[in-house]
This record gives sequence, structure tokens and C-alpha cells, in this order.
Amino acid sequence: MEGLVKETVNRKLGEFLEENPGEARRILQKAVDAARAREAARKARDLTRRKTALENSTLPGKLADCTVRDPALAELFVVEGDSAGGSAKQARDRNTQAVLPLRGKIINVEKSRIDKVLANNEIQALITAIGTGVGDEEFNIEDARYHKVILATDADVDGAHIRTLALTFIYRQMPELIEAGYVFIAKPPLYRVKNGKQETYVEKESELEALLLRDKIERFELTDAADKKRKLTEARWQRFNRRLNEYEGWADSLQAAFGHEAVRFLAESQILDAGAATIAAVRKLVESKDPEEEPFETELVSSSDEGLEVKAIHRRDGLARTHRLPAALFRSHDYRRLVEVHAELLKQVGRPPFKVVLGDRSREADSFAELRRCVLELARHGVTMQRFKGLGEMNAEQLRETTMDPESRTLQRVTIDDGAMAERVFADLMGDKVEPRKIFIEKHAKDVRFLDV
Repeated sequence: MEGLVKETVNRKLGEFLEENPGEARRILQKAVDAARAREAARKARDLTRRKTALENSTLPGKLADCTVRDPALAELFVVEGDSAGGSAKQARDRNTQAVLPLRGKIINVEKSRIDKVLANNEIQALITAIGTGVGDEEFNIEDARYHKVILATDADVDGAHIRTLALTFIYRQMPELIEAGYVFIAKPPLYRVKNGKQETYVEKESELEALLLRDKIERFELTDAADKKRKLTEARWQRFNRRLNEYEGWADSLQAAFGHEAVRFLAESQILDAGAATIAAVRKLVESKDPEEEPFETELVSSSDEGLEVKAIHRRDGLARTHRLPAALFRSHDYRRLVEVHAELLKQVGRPPFKVVLGDRSREADSFAELRRCVLELARHGVTMQRFKGLGEMNAEQLRETTMDPESRTLQRVTIDDGAMAERVFADLMGDKVEPRKIFIEKHAKDVRFLDV
């Protein structure tokens, strides 16, 4: 029976491959790729094999290893570039902390064949330093040279990208490291803030804002265009920020679809202040007499089913500009939401322009976004700030205090709470298909408050 089955399968498979050469080529390519992967894994195994934790003659040349024998006490700091590596090597505890600088951005393992991944110099250095091998057949958690693998990248967009690439590699090739709780993310500060003799390190923009406004927010006095005065409180400021974040998200979406100048005109004129949510309401406003406090003198140039053409002359500088406002703009969901959020902001802080006063200092703001900027600018008076774009900008003492000293540093352990969700996120955001990333960005763009580019 076995011989009959083999003979039948072999004959039918041969016929199928002869009749379908495209499928045959793909099957052969998969076999070749699998062979390459096996060979690459073998080379990686040979590269990372060593006899004991102290025999590190095959370890990466840039690795500054620690001297402790017990992996449970050893920490590996994976840092971004030679500059950060130099500072980290000076700041570390040589007994328990090793430092491995990675040059540039490592290969994206989600888009590349395993043989290309394991041929990458930075990937090889990481595999060799950790010591466990990679892949289902080669990996051995017992061979881990460090029980803390700490990704310490810069507190900016590039640093986040490098950290994500490293996490993608570990998740795909060494998931047991994450499951064992060996992988951590360092949380280096973004700012050093000095107010008088007090010095504070701040990790995020939101923390910086809270620090600057602490004990000051209720001393602000706000006056709107109607000369109505308001006092700021912490709760009111938080509500304003949430609405402003949402407002800017809808505005950015409309600007991408219909142009920056048209949406800016809608925001600065009386159109949004009046809550004009339809093209008919906008046409009526433009045709009516402009109030004295309105920043523009407007004239309806043309009106059709396609939209409106409006000439606007700025009363302050006399600049004239013609804006084309498509009918599709006013029918869009984003425009309706922009009108709604604008109305909520008017209730919270009044109508621009604003005058902001703190003590004997004051600023004027022409928009909601300018209002926020002016408040923070006044709160920053007398405060010295240093922004760290990278770990290499810190001296060894600062790096030790903020990122490496177990007594004062902040580490975030990497965990996998939902395996299916993690699989989907890595595949969507790091894979070779563009559409899932586009959908993710469009879905979450309006939630972004601080973007460092």
C-alpha cells in the first residue's frame, strides 16, 4: 500500500508541476529559501557558540563586557551608536553592566529573509552578546549571558524606531527572552529642568508641561476678544488641552484633504465662531456685513454646486486672498466634528484673540494653539531647560543618574499579554504591506498630541 501511495503521489505531483510551471518555481524557491535559512542559522550558531561565560574571545569587538560570572546579576545595555556607547561605558558599573553599541538602524526582520537577517553585522553582534542562539532549534535560554537585556535608545523618533526594530528581532527570533522577563526598555529623560536650586529630569513633553505649570496655573488670567476674563484651573486647562488636541487633529485631516489655506481661513474667520456647519450657512455669513471685530472683510466671488469662492481681505495687514471652499469640505464628517469641537473651545476659553497675563508679564494669542503656546512660554520664564536629543549628549554622570543606576533609573519590562494582538501589531506595522500601516496611522493620528519630527 505504501508503495502504491508513493507512486501515485509522485506521478500526480509531477504532472501538476509540469502543467503549472509558475507554482513549481515558487515551490522550488521556498525550498531554496529554507535551505538558506538553515545554513544561516548554522552559521549563527557557530558564531555565538562559546565554552563558558568568561571565554569571550568570539564576542563582538564593540562589546564592553562585565566581569560578574552570574548571568542573573549581569545587565546588557544595547545603546544607539558609538557616541552613546562611549558615555554608557564611562557611566556603567563594570562589575555588572555590559554595553553594546549598535551602529545605525538594524535590519527589519519582518521584511527580510532569515539568511539576510543573520548576515547583518549588528544582528550578529546582538546574537553573540546575548549568547542564546536564535530560532526554535538553536535557542537555549539557559545560555543567556545576561538576565537583563536593556534597550537604551535616544528619547526621540529615531530612537523609538531603533528600539522597535530591535524588539521586532527579539520577538521573532528570541521570544523566550521576553517570556522569561529578560527584556527591558530604559526610560532616559528628554529634558533637564532647573528652577532655582531644584533640578529635575523629565521623560515626556506632557510631564514637562505639568512641571512648568505646577503652582502657577491658577495665577494665570485670560481675557478673550469680548473682554471677558477667565481664571485658569488645572481641570479647565486639562479639558482645554484635550479639546485642542482633538481640534488640531480634525483640522490637520481637513488640511490634508482640502488644503492648508482654506482650512486656516475657516478657523480664523467668523465661520467656525458662528457654528456654520453647512455650505448654505457659510454662504449667508459671507454675504452678510462683517462685524467690526471680524479679522476679515469678505466678498462672495462665486457660488455653485461645486463650492464657494471667497475673497478675504485681512483688516490688520490688508493682505487679500481668494479661497476656494469645495462643497465636499462642508459635507465631510471631519468638518462637522471641527465645528462641534470649536464650539466647545469657545465655551471653555472664549473667542480669539486672547490676552494672557501671569504676574507682570503678558502675551497675546491669535488662536487656540497660540493660547497654549503663550501659557507655556510665560510659565517657562526663569526656568532653565536642557533638551537631550540623545544619550550621547549626556555626560557620564547624568547618564548614570538617569538611565543606568539601579537606584534612580526607570526601566520598563517588555511583556506579551496578548500573543495574537502582538503578532498582528508586528505584522501590520513592521511588515512589507503598506496598507495596514496607513490604516493604523489614520486611525490614531488624532490621538497624537506631541510629535517630534
